[in-house]
Amino acid sequence: MTVGERARSAPRWPGTVETDPILATVTPFARDGAVDTGALREYLGFLHHAGVPAILVNGTTGEFSSLTVAERKSILEHAREYWPGQLIAHIGATAYGDALELLDHARHHADAVAAIAPYFFADPPEAGVREFFGVLLARTELPLLLYNFPRHTQTQISPALLAALAAEYPMLAGIKDSGGDLEVTSAYAATGAAVFVGSDGAAARIRELGVHGIVSGGGNPVPELPVRIAAAVREGDVDAAGRWQAVFDECRALRHGSGLTDIAFVKAALAERVPGFPAAVRSPLVTAGDAAIAEIRAHLRHTILPRVHEATP
Repeated sequence: MTVGERARSAPRWPGTVETDPILATVTPFARDGAVDTGALREYLGFLHHAGVPAILVNGTTGEFSSLTVAERKSILEHAREYWPGQLIAHIGATAYGDALELLDHARHHADAVAAIAPYFFADPPEAGVREFFGVLLARTELPLLLYNFPRHTQTQISPALLAALAAEYPMLAGIKDSGGDLEVTSAYAATGAAVFVGSDGAAARIRELGVHGIVSGGGNPVPELPVRIAAAVREGDVDAAGRWQAVFDECRALRHGSGLTDIAFVKAALAERVPGFPAAVRSPLVTAGDAAIAEIRAHLRHTILPRVHEATP
């Protein structure tokens, strides 16, 4: 039985499978620009050791838009080899052919897939967006998450569209929402679909928001923090969740004040946790300079990580 067949036999995803937090992985690049699979192996081992239950590969944090279809396939294959937990593959692409090729490939390697709304087209008709997702949902053998990120796609997935697609396609599991509009997030949750928010600042508030969990890219250098926040939320320990969230917020402030893009910052910071992890990003993003990397690592080492390593914040 394939991964896809197992997923199709389940009535809902994630069901009883723990998926909070989901870490959106970065893609390490070697000096020659190729994907560094050795660094990927060490990095995924680090996340697993920290207790991360689920990852999403080839997403925004993974620089999917700078990767070829062949590279995205290879990354997923290596991730499946190295990762023992839940694995979500982002298969989104503007070209149907690419998205369908990635979808067919993912059914052999992933537990679920995600697909961003078609990008480049500014504010396309909702009927067209529905048709786009419908093609993928009719084809998939894996639970599929829609991916709302209007800042980059210029397309808002409406709650009404989510509800309509969920009613028509049983393999629609829910939505990853990186839109930042809590009213829209609440409306998504009201449809009954699983909602995962792309906001590190919401980690301790998922019950309040009525969502299933977070998808975190910024948590990569300190995965212990979203893991502990999620555990505290599950246990109903509001105080502990809030204390760990405060430490996580310090990491967010460091990232936002660095002057770097989020992806460049995360890769620079990961070198403090995964020895030798490459900081390179693909253009048009810009890799952090040596001075910035040293400053970020020093701040983590002396200010953030001592608190991470404590039993209580």
